[in-house]
Amino acid sequence: MTQEHKPYLFLNRLVITSYTGAIAYDEIFHKGVNIIRGQNSSGKSTISNFIFYALGGDYNNWNSESAKCNEVFAEVEINKATYTLRRKVTQQLRQPMSIFWGSFEEAKIDSISWKTFPYSQSDERLSFTNILFNALSFPEVKSENESNITIHQVLRLLYIDQDSPTQNLFKYENFDHPLTRQAISELLLGVYDDSLYKDRLSFRKIQKDHDEKKREFENLNKAYAKSGNATTVDELNKQVEKVRLELNEIQKEITATKQLEKIRIAKNSATRVEQVQHELIPAKQNLKDITNNIYQLDLDIIDSKYFIDTLQKRVIEIDNSILTRKTLGQLSLDHCPECLNPLESHIAEGHCFLCKQTLIDTEERTHAKRLKHELEIQVQESTDLLAKKQKLISQLRGSLPEYKEKVIILQRELDLAISESQSSRDDKIDSLLIQKGSVEKQIELLAQQLQGIYLLDQLKSELAEQSSKLEILRLSIAHKENIQRSNKDRALADIQRKSVYILKNDLDRQGEFKTANEVKVDFYDDSMSLDGNFNFSASSNTYLKNAIRFSIFFSSLDIESMRYPKFILCDNMEDKGMEKERTQNFQNLITNLSEKYKHKQEHQIIFSTSMIADELEGTVYCVGHYYAQTDKTLKT
Repeated sequence: MTQEHKPYLFLNRLVITSYTGAIAYDEIFHKGVNIIRGQNSSGKSTISNFIFYALGGDYNNWNSESAKCNEVFAEVEINKATYTLRRKVTQQLRQPMSIFWGSFEEAKIDSISWKTFPYSQSDERLSFTNILFNALSFPEVKSENESNITIHQVLRLLYIDQDSPTQNLFKYENFDHPLTRQAISELLLGVYDDSLYKDRLSFRKIQKDHDEKKREFENLNKAYAKSGNATTVDELNKQVEKVRLELNEIQKEITATKQLEKIRIAKNSATRVEQVQHELIPAKQNLKDITNNIYQLDLDIIDSKYFIDTLQKRVIEIDNSILTRKTLGQLSLDHCPECLNPLESHIAEGHCFLCKQTLIDTEERTHAKRLKHELEIQVQESTDLLAKKQKLISQLRGSLPEYKEKVIILQRELDLAISESQSSRDDKIDSLLIQKGSVEKQIELLAQQLQGIYLLDQLKSELAEQSSKLEILRLSIAHKENIQRSNKDRALADIQRKSVYILKNDLDRQGEFKTANEVKVDFYDDSMSLDGNFNFSASSNTYLKNAIRFSIFFSSLDIESMRYPKFILCDNMEDKGMEKERTQNFQNLITNLSEKYKHKQEHQIIFSTSMIADELEGTVYCVGHYYAQTDKTLKT
């Protein structure tokens, strides 16, 4: 994963409106450190919770001031594309999200282009997690307990809140499954690459389909084995041919017998012809319909495959166009291509070197990402439809022999009825006709068996193909899991180094921090320890937790394989009795670390505090003014 493709999420602007439509909060955020400061109970945590909720978190514990608000908007930049997210403020959980591809200012004047997505994914609809994961280039991830990882779950490791216990790494929630936490950490630490996620999803899907087909094959095969009937198409075709010969012999004997009889007109001959015709006409129509349907489905399947291939090529072309735009944008011109005179070298950042016009790279990327997302949805929908068509054509082809045989039998019966319209029937002919009917029934049953045998052969072929795919995927997964373990060890080692550095730079309040050596992080158990000890004072536990969480964040700026989106939100700077000097030291430490990455890797830190360090007050790091009891964050 290159620096260009490392996922990130930055908050550009947060807007909160009241039920009257008035603006309750509107602030611009920037890359690097953002500090929301103010007195206790002035609404700093409220803004943090709104950020968490606006980005897709599941939250409903609003205070009285928050409950007066109607909607929250978050303009975000995700992988060089701009989106505006909107959510209703309500006491109900699992609320939907509306998404606009573009800036908040554009969204205000365009009410048509908004699209609303539910909290949870279904067979019919994508969730907003699908959209945001797609924007972040995250794969669809399921934990080992088959639960989908949502953007809410991801935010639990991006948001350090005040309400969670200090011993918990993740934002606390009820019914928190350890396997879910493990899957979140594996996603954000970059333990798996994209292809491994896809291989696992493909393996799970093929394995499930393989198991179903295997059960169907075994049950069908067992039924045929018990019946004593033929179990191959060749054997069954030989039986059909043998019975047809028997039918022909009976027919010859009927014809020969009639020639010995005196002819008289039978009163019921016309009725018999009509009865056979009444059965033959719909049977022929059914055969024609099935044949036409198979022909049409064949054409549709060819067309669908071509359409899917075209869409996939367009997705690749969009990715290539973004890369080309970026590459060409870095090729500066020193001389005019027309007159060859040197070009003016002092050009404002964000403007074209040649024509001096403002560059709109972000807008182009936003539009391209939207087109790519829509094309990927079309690919998925078309692929699902293609699978249904392939299943249907398989069923129709399997039923074709039975319908063909039925038409052949009825046509022969009609020909015989017409030829007998002037013949009498004696006992011998009646007996032969009974035999004939019995043989025809045998042929009908054999045709039905042929359909089952055809299905058995088809299932056998599909099972062999799936077994081959599963083995290839199994080997691929094993290889990539070795890389996974290496990535995990590298990430955890770097997190430990950074945690130890932050602990050792704490004020002299906890002796164990000064001699820190080994920091262990257990995402599965949602726990952490320092040199085997996890029981410190409340304020030191807070410091330890913050040190580890910020270390995960800073490691994501160094380690290429990590998917942690270069964003952290902290509302826990001085929780649990953290003294002023200690929290201010931590603020300066984090800000200094951020500055070291300023020109290396873009990132965003947002934290709130009631005890801002003197060196930071009034600087570019501050967002909004200093809030107080009489001047709170929300103007409701």
